[in-house]
Amino acid sequence: MPMLNTLKNWWSGNPDSQTKIPELSLAITKLMVGMMGMDGRIDASERVEINFLLREHYGLTAVEGEALIEQCLSGDAENLRFNEIVEHINSNYDLEQRTRILQQIWQVALADGEIDFLEDQYINRLSGLLGVPVESLVSAKKTIQN
Repeated sequence: MPMLNTLKNWWSGNPDSQTKIPELSLAITKLMVGMMGMDGRIDASERVEINFLLREHYGLTAVEGEALIEQCLSGDAENLRFNEIVEHINSNYDLEQRTRILQQIWQVALADGEIDFLEDQYINRLSGLLGVPVESLVSAKKTIQN
């Protein structure tokens, strides 16, 4: 589980960690777990979707994905600052990649079959922070909803 150890070191802010810049999988997991909690419920289908996305797009195993999700939910990652996630994504990924990140987060919101007002606001706020134009966000939402 080397990937999980890398992610744990970053979450904990371990100064001895070789990895000072978080992996995209870490940043996106935090954002996806944030989306999962927006409607005030931790829905099993959303959790399954996050784990699927971590396996499919970031090479984590199911066990590593579940451990990372649990770490986010347990509060072990409370010291992670939202602005650090956004800054990392903005400085390392182009517009197309940032749009794909928003698509993945939107998939989490859709996993339970309902879009809550706060979930919609969360994705809209992220879109602005990540510099993804409204047209790109609308297109990303439509792609996932079809």
